[in-house]
Amino acid sequence: MGLVPLTAVSGGLLAALIGLAFMLLLLSIIDLGESTASERHTHTALTQARTVEGLIVDLETGQRGFVITGQNQFLEPWQTARTTFTDQAQQLVRLSTTPGQKRLAQQISQAGQSLIRDYSIPLVAAARRGDPRARGVAATLEGKRRVDALRKQFGQYDSVQEALIAARERAANDDARGAVVAASIGFTGSILLIAAFAGYVIRAVVWPVRKAADAASRLAGGDLAVRMRETGRGEIEQLGTAFNTMASSLEESREQARHAHERLRLLYEASIAIGTTLDAEQTAQEIVRVAVPRFADFVTVDLTLPVLLADEPLEDHGAYARRVALGGVHDDPPLDPVGSQIALASFTPQIRDIAGASATFVPDLRTASAWQVRHGHQARTLLDYGMHSQITAPLYSRRTLVGAVGFWRSENPSPFEEDELSDAEEIAAKAAIAIDNALRYAREHDIALTLQRSMLPRSFKPPSGIEIAHRYTPASEAAEVGGDWYDVAAMAPGKAALAIGDVMGHGIPAAAVMGRMRTTLRALVRLDLPPEQLLQHLDETMQDLDSPILATCLYGVCDAAANRCWLARAGHPPPALITPDGTARLIDLPPGAPLGIGGISYTTTEVPLTPGSVLVLYTDGLIEARGYDLDERLEELLDLLSGTHPSLDQLADTLIDRLAPTPAQDDIAILLARVSNPR
Repeated sequence: MGLVPLTAVSGGLLAALIGLAFMLLLLSIIDLGESTASERHTHTALTQARTVEGLIVDLETGQRGFVITGQNQFLEPWQTARTTFTDQAQQLVRLSTTPGQKRLAQQISQAGQSLIRDYSIPLVAAARRGDPRARGVAATLEGKRRVDALRKQFGQYDSVQEALIAARERAANDDARGAVVAASIGFTGSILLIAAFAGYVIRAVVWPVRKAADAASRLAGGDLAVRMRETGRGEIEQLGTAFNTMASSLEESREQARHAHERLRLLYEASIAIGTTLDAEQTAQEIVRVAVPRFADFVTVDLTLPVLLADEPLEDHGAYARRVALGGVHDDPPLDPVGSQIALASFTPQIRDIAGASATFVPDLRTASAWQVRHGHQARTLLDYGMHSQITAPLYSRRTLVGAVGFWRSENPSPFEEDELSDAEEIAAKAAIAIDNALRYAREHDIALTLQRSMLPRSFKPPSGIEIAHRYTPASEAAEVGGDWYDVAAMAPGKAALAIGDVMGHGIPAAAVMGRMRTTLRALVRLDLPPEQLLQHLDETMQDLDSPILATCLYGVCDAAANRCWLARAGHPPPALITPDGTARLIDLPPGAPLGIGGISYTTTEVPLTPGSVLVLYTDGLIEARGYDLDERLEELLDLLSGTHPSLDQLADTLIDRLAPTPAQDDIAILLARVSNPR
């Protein structure tokens, strides 16, 4: 057989082997691409599961907030979660690929719909009717049981998804190894088959195929940057071209997948990290920490002055914003520092003038003449520093511009691209909601605190023979102001009424009820009623409220001339007594039920008072703290009270400094009264 027939036969066999090897390699690459797509799809399903789980959290938080406070504002997230849950849950079912996933997703959908239909909607309706069972332990435990069951299902769904990802990654690795083995066997057989031929075959076929095999092995091993030299002839050259095209395509696909994964990870972390507190400036700092350096080299956050200075008139303040956060990869950027006033004119025209405008970007600041004109001399400073690309994302609260977030790049050589605008808008939207909640909370907190302090007595004119000291400390900004109060009313020379109470609840409603209780008590004191009768009248007053609220109260009448005090309490912590020799103890009083329940009788206890004795009245915020045993806190209170105390004001300050949790978890009211012989 001549050279040509042998070459043809050998070439045919070689072509068959190469074709088989490349077929296996291409199948492996296709499987790898399908695994990548499946992984993206799986991550999409995981993200959708987080969305559905977030709706359950919004539903539970909204309904529980409405049940506890009765405020309709808590029904807004509840209503949104209730109306969107079914569609989002069905989307999760559609995104689930395996029968097990679909079954879990359908179970989540059915359990969530049952929670809404059979528990949440009836619970809210009962709370609207004022049904006390809505706030009962049974309703709370039922809601917790249902939500815990759903969370367990979400955990099972996540586990199934992660197992599916791991299985697909193992399959892709096995396919890649199989392709390498098959290609190596095919190429080795081809080399043995044509080993007898002259240098032409070796030079024209074997060596190029060896190079192709090496490139294919590296490609199958994950080196998508490998390329073949396109110096062969005929089919060899075409093979090199096709291989390089395929490798370039795979490398581009991998880069796109990596970029998409990074974007999803960024948005996921932003959804978790932004808005963890009800503090606008802390939220602004969270934006910086999330975005730098993964998304931008520098980030600025500006809030408009009408938002920050809602209660402080400032001429033309609507034309300015204030910088509340600045951070980046270096500490010396030529950007206006935190606290600076920023003219709204520096925002892009679209954001400044168009309600609901989306984010805008300048891909190349060096060629953006309009941007340079708008920033004046600062533009040259920024360019010299290395700033080359920017995105400005607005912060909107109910379609009102409340600020903007600026994303800058200098160290990262890649300019911002069009598709990154949506990432900036997602981060800004999350931040805007958190900032709006923080600012609304701060306003309500200040209003409630102002209202409550305006209703508390600023000073007393103590009757002869009774020395008075008092303190009030509001809850910290991490919690809302409650309804703690106290009062002292002179009844006759050497005789006074002492009262302290705590309205259950927080915010403006609690402060308003507190004011009504204090006014009613003042009127009843004039009737000189025994403590148990006065508490019964207060109980009736609480029941007459449009929205009944429970409250605790401790009321007493002290007579310095008689060295006696008559006390009664309605669910309030027991008072303490310090005798003249410095011994401190709790006064054993019948506890009584909180005011507002109705049909409860109260008992008056007579307490002898030696001249120089000190009565200590306080609210539960002084002794209750998360993570501490109540009995231990009461022992600590008695330790601080033991001993002689020449100054009641110093004693009151000591109790606040030593016992009050930091930050304060609840309001604290203290009322001290020392009894001596009246003049």
